[in-house]
Amino acid sequence: MNEFVSPRTRVALLSCRNVCGGTEVLTTYRLRLYPTRTQERLLNETLETCRLLYNRMLADRRENHTGFYEQKRVLVGLKKNSKHLRAVNSQVLQDVVLRLDKTYQAFFAGLAKRPRFKRKARYNSFRYAQLGGFRVIGKALRLSKIGSVKMKLHRPIDGTPKTCTVIRDIDQWYACISAKIGSSEPIEPQEGKAVGVDLGVVNLATLSNGRTFGNPRHLDRSIIRLKTLQRRLSRKKKGSNNGEKAKVMLAKAWRRVRRQRDDTAHKVSADLASGYSTIVFEDLHIPNMVKNHNLASAITDASWGQLRRLTAYKAERRGGRVILVEPRGTSQKCSGCGEVVPKGLEERTHSCPNCSLVLDRDVNAARNILKLGLERARMEEQPLLVQRRRISKFAPVKQEAYG
Repeated sequence: MNEFVSPRTRVALLSCRNVCGGTEVLTTYRLRLYPTRTQERLLNETLETCRLLYNRMLADRRENHTGFYEQKRVLVGLKKNSKHLRAVNSQVLQDVVLRLDKTYQAFFAGLAKRPRFKRKARYNSFRYAQLGGFRVIGKALRLSKIGSVKMKLHRPIDGTPKTCTVIRDIDQWYACISAKIGSSEPIEPQEGKAVGVDLGVVNLATLSNGRTFGNPRHLDRSIIRLKTLQRRLSRKKKGSNNGEKAKVMLAKAWRRVRRQRDDTAHKVSADLASGYSTIVFEDLHIPNMVKNHNLASAITDASWGQLRRLTAYKAERRGGRVILVEPRGTSQKCSGCGEVVPKGLEERTHSCPNCSLVLDRDVNAARNILKLGLERARMEEQPLLVQRRRISKFAPVKQEAYG
């Protein structure tokens, strides 16, 4: 989750109904860490140990077809014979096995590609699954086997901390601490307000009431620098110190673009969630849309999926709802009379010969989206939120050690 208002303040809220009908909120705080040189070396060694263990377990699955529980038994024996594994907290090692199993579960469910071996640049996080492995002490985060790491505690952590994920972002370190709050009263949105949202490339989002959110096009504004840094990297000798420096500079430039996209998505989603009680999006299948190489870069830069996910949890927190509808025909159908008016992508104005309705193409599509959403809401007895697919049978919050 790039789930933050700024690089220093990231809070994501996930809600689930409990047995009694109340609301349990799992809040994730993203906090900046400032490790010493010794601590940074230990963090990097932990990541490398986890990466090698992941690759070893993946190879064992491919060759011997072992399962999750069998690999947890094997892990106990491996720790006895390896000083590197003994230097890492047991929760972290168990989570590596669980991560591999979840990846396979997602692969079998058709939600991800086949698991692959991880190189250094592809393994940048490890996780403490229980509170015993980590603890917040004042403005420091105490990590088992690593020590107390200085932390920027920009806001107090409410509730009971459950898990902690340490993330390496190029040259920066972050801790994502998930805390469970027993009950949370929803922030009531403006009653009775519903809006349809048409996502696009010219405008990031067009609402059914005519309001638009411009597309900042962050990639276009940084493309010259990105190409320059990529050209410098290609001219450096592979494996040299200058090559590593050029690689870091290029990664930092891409990180800046990523953070700009997240900042825009958070601002737009907060505006939608605070102003409307019902928000209707098209259920777009973005992986198929980016196969069109003419629009792939623009669609990726707009971050439609990120905007939809952030709006969902913010609306849920405020007691609202997000509804997904079938996108087919929303741009061609007239929102006034329902007549189908065919038009190409180059036509930006909707003009209906049947009812003489003339308005912007995206506004017309947003009104059709809103109608479909309200019809679907009336058919359901309870609010429809963006569905979260559970890809594993294992509980993500607490993992017990295998006996």
